[in-house]
Order: sequence, then C-alpha cells, then structure tokens
Amino acid sequence: MEDIKDYFNPINKESFNRSIFKEGSYGFTLLNNANPLLSNNAGIAIIGITETRNSYPQEYSLSVDAVREYFYNLSEINRINVIDLGNLKQGKTIKDTYASLTHVSNVLISNGIIPLFIGGSQDTTLPILSGITQQTMEPALALIDSYLDVDTEDFHSKSYLHTLLNQFGSKLLVSIIGYQTYFAVPIQLRFLTDNHIEAVRLGNVRNSITQTEPILRDADLVSFDLSSIRQPDCPASCSPGPNGFYSDEACQLANLSGLSDKMKAFAICEYQSEKDTNGQSAHLVAQLMWHFIFGISQRKGDFPAKDLSTYKKIYVRFDKTDSDLVFYQNELNNRFWVEIPIDSSGNKRIISCSEHDYLDICNNEIPDRIWKNISRYLK
Repeated sequence: MEDIKDYFNPINKESFNRSIFKEGSYGFTLLNNANPLLSNNAGIAIIGITETRNSYPQEYSLSVDAVREYFYNLSEINRINVIDLGNLKQGKTIKDTYASLTHVSNVLISNGIIPLFIGGSQDTTLPILSGITQQTMEPALALIDSYLDVDTEDFHSKSYLHTLLNQFGSKLLVSIIGYQTYFAVPIQLRFLTDNHIEAVRLGNVRNSITQTEPILRDADLVSFDLSSIRQPDCPASCSPGPNGFYSDEACQLANLSGLSDKMKAFAICEYQSEKDTNGQSAHLVAQLMWHFIFGISQRKGDFPAKDLSTYKKIYVRFDKTDSDLVFYQNELNNRFWVEIPIDSSGNKRIISCSEHDYLDICNNEIPDRIWKNISRYLK
C-alpha cells in the first residue's frame, strides 16, 4: 500500500493520560501501537479533519482530540482492526486539502480500509466522494441532515448539492435523511424533485427508523451532519436547534450505516469544539464512531459482497413499466433488492428496498423510493 503518512499530523500520544485507558479499550491499543500503518492489518482508519474554510456562515477553529479522549475510553470491538492516522494536514489552499482528502480516501478504500472521518465542515463530503468514485461507477450518497443544503450556486457547507450533482452527474444517487420541513423552502423541494433525490422527513424517520435501512444499505458514503441532532443532545454543532434526532436515534443510524456491506466511508461533520464546554458532544461523536464500527462487525456479507444469483429471484408484473420488476430476496434475513431499468438496452441498476416496498409493488402501488429511481431514467 502507498505510504500516506506524510498527509497527516500524527496524534500526540503524550497529550493523553494512558494510565486511564483499561486493557481492552481503544486507547490502550492505539496509544501503545508504535506504527499503526505498518503493524496493523487495518479494517477502519480514523481520520481527523480540521478544514472549515468553506463553512457557512463563517470559518471556525476545530480540535478533535476531545473526541479521541472519549473514544479511547470505549471498549474494542472484536474482529475489527482500527487505526488512528491522526489529523489530515490542511493545505495551503482549501483546494489542496480537498485534493489530499480525495487521494487519501482513494488509497484507503482501494486497499479495503474504511475511512472514518471526524470533524470538518460538510463541504468535505465532495472530495471524499471523489475518492470513492474512483472505485465505483455508480456511487450512492446518504446525507443525514436537518437542512437541504442547496441554496445558491455558491459552494459552501450549506450549499453543495448543486456542485455534487454537476460533478458526478446522473449516476450519483443522493438521499437525505432527517430534514426538517420548516427549513425547506419551495425552491429547495423543487430541486429535490427535479433531481430525483429521495428525502425522508425527520418525523417520518422517528416514526420508523428502520425505513432508513435500505437507504443506508445502498450508500457508499454517509455524511452525518451533527446539526441533525437536537441541541440538548449535541450542543456543539454548527447549527444546533431544538428539534432533531435524539442521541440514541443518531447511534442507531450510525449502526445501520456500518451494517451496509456497500459502505466505503463514514463522515461525521460539523463538530465545533469551541462550543463543547462540557464535552457532551465529543462524547456523543465517540459513541457514533463506536456504533458505526459495531455495525461493521455485524455485517451479513450481503450484496455486493455476495452475488445476487444466490438469492431468490422474484418477478412482479407492474403496470407502470414495460416489463416485470425483478426483486431479489435473501431468505436468511429477509432483505430485498430490486432491478431498476436504466435504458432501452436492458441495462439495470440494483437498489436496496424493504419488504414493504416489495409488497406495495405486488399490490400495484408504487413506493416513493422505487418510483424516484425509475423516473430518473425515464425519457
């Protein structure tokens, strides 16, 4: 593997009180590992990001060592090797930082290592995704956010969806989880419709958090804006508000993200250490990291790790398409996928869906998730 250590400022191990980390904790292992890149067969690489020059409305200073302090106290999860590469060095310009993020993401993912990013403003989603698209032709992005980050043609942490779609084109599938309706103006909702973006309101997610499972199972990257968590649970985010996910719900979303066999990277964005006077938010970020890693340890080896030919294949006649819709079912865990026709030549795209989606199609009803994916390819 290419040596990428020069891209990082390593963690200052002397700044941590090693004596407080018990054997079996992440701190005990990580702080006593002399050279993590060479001595670990890593499954996950923790990377701190301090880049906020494109944050909206203004740049802020950031340290993620408080997050590490809490994470290092947490118990190690069996079978998953974790390394901490330190903090990505900021470039002379923000474009330099973006280029580093893209390169590091690509190198790690191409070697089967999942980068776990902590910190940075959410505009860093774009360069991380750029690294992922060098490994997949049909990327999928899931954003966990209380806002619809499309405002103007300007590019910053609260308005980057235009740029994402312009750069990656129609092959990029974007989903938004947890947006709050009173923050969404009509022009933003039209943008979602025009670009076939699946968006699930906060209230709907909280009524049934399991409905996010197919979205997260499909994602190559999850970008988690901490502002989607309510202020009493996470006060040190960029845009804290009175409503949002409760901390346990946020941890469930992180866990579901890790469970996905397709997931290549996970980013926790918009942590503002200067607001974190009692360490509550750092503690929550550490637990989000832990739940994501735990999810990875519980993966089922499903598609794309397993070929679809091993699943039950089901043909369903559906009036709104010229041919049958084809579903695949893993009968061991009752997970479903569906083929989406993308052109007249018979090419398909496989997306995750729920059993409820499958039953709706059987009743000739069109679930929003499947319809958005079909309609994006209709001419």
